[in-house]
Amino acid sequence: MVDFPGVCERERERERERERERSEMARAGGITNAVNVGIAVQADWENREFISHISLNVRRLFDFLVQFEATTKSKLASLNEKLDVLERKLELLEVQVGTASANPSLFARDA
Repeated sequence: MVDFPGVCERERERERERERERSEMARAGGITNAVNVGIAVQADWENREFISHISLNVRRLFDFLVQFEATTKSKLASLNEKLDVLERKLELLEVQVGTASANPSLFARDA
């Protein structure tokens, strides 16, 4: 096989050109990968921020419910005490009315 100087040089030049194209494609792919990684990192950051907001709001809701429970228990206890007092007074009045009905002379005034 005879080696022609012009033909070999053109083949080498074509091979170099193909190598440059491959290199550029690899770099472009690298840039694309870097962009994809950047997008993934941004999405991850947004997801973490969203989760953080949800967690904070759940914590606030929990704190509110704990405070609501304590306040409600306190108010219900106070109302229960007032009802107990009213029930005792009502029982006393019932006894007095029953006594007055059974013995009207005890409550009659001497006129």
